[in-house]
Amino acid sequence: MQYYQVFISAEQTIQAQRILDALMAKQLVSGGPILGGPAKFLWNFKDSDVPDHLREKKLLVVEQDYKFIVTYTREDLKEALVDVAEAASLEEVCMISFLPMEPNRALRSLLDATFEGRETEVSPDPVDAVAALTFVPKARIPTRTKSSTGPEGARR
Repeated sequence: MQYYQVFISAEQTIQAQRILDALMAKQLVSGGPILGGPAKFLWNFKDSDVPDHLREKKLLVVEQDYKFIVTYTREDLKEALVDVAEAASLEEVCMISFLPMEPNRALRSLLDATFEGRETEVSPDPVDAVAALTFVPKARIPTRTKSSTGPEGARR
């Protein structure tokens, strides 16, 4: 099975959350961060849904704060992912890119478990908790991560 790291564009955080929620509800992606920052794009507004005075046949530089969803998926889910993301997006062009990748065994197991039982739409429930920073004794660090080389499910 081929796995992919996926980048999906969004103009605002709330739009990115909407797209990510739609994709996660159909178990098409594993979820992930929404990254943002200043961006510049070359854009031809001739055929864009913008006011008439901007519809010129020339390239313009557009500057804005921009967002990208970074997530994972599998080959068999790509077509449905594109359909759902485009339907949830408000952008004229929902930019989606798939980077083929070879995950380590622990990530592959996590992704396969995430995509199990996708026959029905699910509504993921938020956890009633927050992530909290804690200190880990240096001696315990090697035992916290699942191993990709040892027995299945083993810690280092």
